[in-house]
Amino acid sequence: MPLPRLTVLSACLLSGCVATAPAPRTAPAAKNEPSTLREVLARELTEPLPRKPVEAEGVLFRGTVLAAGTPEVVKHPNGSTLLTLPIGTSVPVTCLFYPQPIDAGAAARSLLESILDEFTLQQVRATEVKSLAGSPALYLEGDFTRGTGSTAQAGRVKMMVHADPVLPKACFHDELGYARSFLDVTEAIATGLTSTAPEQPVAPYYSDVQVMRVGGVAFGFQYTALFGSKMGGSILEVSTTMVRPGTPAQFQFLDTNTTEHADTEGVLVSKSYTKRVNDTVAANVRLRREQDESYNVEGQMAGKDVQARLGGELIGEVGLAARLREGLLKGQGNALEAMLWVPPADASAPTRVVVRPRAGAGTRAATMELGAVSVSVELDAHGFPQRMELPAGSATVVQERLSQAGEP
Repeated sequence: MPLPRLTVLSACLLSGCVATAPAPRTAPAAKNEPSTLREVLARELTEPLPRKPVEAEGVLFRGTVLAAGTPEVVKHPNGSTLLTLPIGTSVPVTCLFYPQPIDAGAAARSLLESILDEFTLQQVRATEVKSLAGSPALYLEGDFTRGTGSTAQAGRVKMMVHADPVLPKACFHDELGYARSFLDVTEAIATGLTSTAPEQPVAPYYSDVQVMRVGGVAFGFQYTALFGSKMGGSILEVSTTMVRPGTPAQFQFLDTNTTEHADTEGVLVSKSYTKRVNDTVAANVRLRREQDESYNVEGQMAGKDVQARLGGELIGEVGLAARLREGLLKGQGNALEAMLWVPPADASAPTRVVVRPRAGAGTRAATMELGAVSVSVELDAHGFPQRMELPAGSATVVQERLSQAGEP
């Protein structure tokens, strides 16, 4: 909670613990306050913020941040930490640091419910996805009102949820304007603070961050990490978060997590898939290779029990990339066909995947067919997709790599 690639799982998805935080408020009037809403929303800090040190006893991070005054750090009994940064505006930037890895959508929803408890939320939307310290940061805005009728006040909370496996955090600023300033401050937090925890999570030997956009507007991300397995082969972990914007009755946070163990030949040993929509677990299913080389599947999808026995060889996504690298990318053959297990497509049966070169679009351009879904992909030198396009009604969904670290 990143290979240079777009997973088959994400293609199928696209087609088919917080502490109590201070409540937000609408910004009070100040001297020389802009006279129009457009001017208010355009406000930014005019002077660079200085670097301030952050270090406190019992807090498992330290470093420097951008702040106009002394940062305040408060550790909560549940292990989370609250960091408050004055930035020279009426309201400070506040950040929650979590003791455990987070799902970005669930964290964003919990934070919104906490800080907007006494307000009426009007609309939520994602505004940007960034790769900070090699992990995904999702930026959102929530519009809210306080009061009714002629006395109603409008406000906007800006949020950043950084799903970093080492130092997960969520920050917010509930004052109109200062959008660019909030980006600068939160980027400095993500890159300027490091964990001092005595036990650090195992680092992947390869990782990547990808952004999902429609019409140039970000709505989600994918983070992928590749580890070596003590049993041989590889462990691939993929997490995605997508935001459907809209009013409280319409918007959704969708979190998915996949863990895939493949042997040294890229053949699946085991795989798990979970999906949560807002507060509801919509899928939790697992696959395991048995001694007779068949696969056992069990779990739940869309509220229904799933149990199946699958025969034949199923490869993982690392195995698919290896076959592409040694085949199509070397000009061998006109198509690659393989059987994968893609739960969003069908948890009780294998999914046939066919990859073909896309004529006239470059040596690494290909078309990937997942059952009835056709996706345009651009492969990298390792055989992993680094960009993907697929139709979604009248729009086109684009997923592409933002950053990568290490070598596969």
